[in-house]
Amino acid sequence: MATEPPGAGSEGSDEPASAVGSGTHSPSDLFTRYDEEKDVYHCSYGIPSPALTIWDQEREVMVRLDRDTKQVVGFSIPEFQKWIERYGNEDGSFEIDLPDTYPVEDPDAA
Repeated sequence: MATEPPGAGSEGSDEPASAVGSGTHSPSDLFTRYDEEKDVYHCSYGIPSPALTIWDQEREVMVRLDRDTKQVVGFSIPEFQKWIERYGNEDGSFEIDLPDTYPVEDPDAA
């Protein structure tokens, strides 16, 4: 999955990519946000919703999963500036290859 780094949205616009355009979005839309104060990059597939969060040690990212299907609904990258130095491309872009689902146990199961 390819994404753009923070600030790489539409040229000439200071608004996040999710706010650009007609204001209508399909569930397949990608919403990204960089929290500069906390140095965390967030990406959601579709409108953000409650999810189970797990740590993907191999990719060093927090992955959000749908609680029922375990399908990936987004991810966050803490300490983004360090992460992008390690995993990013020379132009500041990056790609993340996440599986569609993760085999995790339901923490709410009795």
